[in-house]
Amino acid sequence: MTPDYRVVIIGAGVVGLAAARALAEKRIESVLIIESEPNFGRGISGRSSEVIHSGIYNPENSYKTTFCIRGRNLLYDYCETNNIDHQRIGKIIIANESQENALKDLYQLGISKGMDDLRLLTAKEIKDLEPFIQGTLGLFVPSTGIVDSHQLMSHFQQTSVDSNHDYLYKSRVRHCESVPGGYRLMIQSPSEQLESVTSAWVINAAGLNSDHISNLIIPKKLTPEIQFSKGNYFSLSNQWKNRFSHLVYPLPDVKHGSLGIHLSFDQTGSVKLGPDAHFLESNVEDYSIDESLLSTFYEAASAYIVGLEKNDLSPDFTGIRPNLRSKSPGFDDFYISHEKDKGFLGWINLIGIDSPGLTAAIAIGEEVAGWVLEGS
Repeated sequence: MTPDYRVVIIGAGVVGLAAARALAEKRIESVLIIESEPNFGRGISGRSSEVIHSGIYNPENSYKTTFCIRGRNLLYDYCETNNIDHQRIGKIIIANESQENALKDLYQLGISKGMDDLRLLTAKEIKDLEPFIQGTLGLFVPSTGIVDSHQLMSHFQQTSVDSNHDYLYKSRVRHCESVPGGYRLMIQSPSEQLESVTSAWVINAAGLNSDHISNLIIPKKLTPEIQFSKGNYFSLSNQWKNRFSHLVYPLPDVKHGSLGIHLSFDQTGSVKLGPDAHFLESNVEDYSIDESLLSTFYEAASAYIVGLEKNDLSPDFTGIRPNLRSKSPGFDDFYISHEKDKGFLGWINLIGIDSPGLTAAIAIGEEVAGWVLEGS
């Protein structure tokens, strides 16, 4: 059987689009991208802090660290080459007196990863860099930045389209089966009709639905399970616009599996706080914001922002991340796997790609495109 496509990508978020772009760069033209939303980048990728992460936080040999550090360097180069709005502004991680040892441990973790540009800051040095920020000890991370993620995804998508890749929007994969030479996907179109498409390779980059897509072909017991984690964002009033030169983070909130309620801003200088992190009891995409959290956000942020008033905060938006459901407490890595060892040659799973997925996207895309090229 000659398949309809060489590669089908399920999901047109930043990771799926990065894979499409990488395939295009390798001159692989027979590609179909399937997206359930009316356009690309409408899911996880459109609801983030748009931060280029350094790779300081996660365990040294994890996928999150490896792909984040590699992806960060590739992302800066890509943005420079293609004139995508971004700023390498650095961030300051803030500690109070009781947290200083934990911050020093984080500094040592970064040094162990070869991040030799890190610098510990005194309280005065923090104030010199950011007059409206306070802390007894700081850690300056110069390689952190911000990027216009929508502009980035648009560039990925255009590169893909220029290589004659096909896109199906408002479409969902409902069934999958192995066939000689690859896989047959049954796709529900906007008209509710089912259409059959065959492909030698399938890249599952379906974000919040990636575990369900995997289960269409791979037994559930062999597939990681996702638990939704919802994060709220609050914006600061215009008087805070352009007051900050660096991103500002507290120490990570280990209990809730987040980086803490941090301060970031976009290319215009508009400031937002968040996200927090709340595991949802059921995996339902509810993007309503919990306005009752305003006091919690104010309390967390006023610990390091000087002069912040509660009425400076306004509810902004929420995002949902596909965290892997832990079978035991501890760190959950990205799940990036060509499932050939499970008997599914040509099926690639990208599951649990939460933060730092935006930063890691180009590196992940190049990795999976390499697997396709080598295996074809």
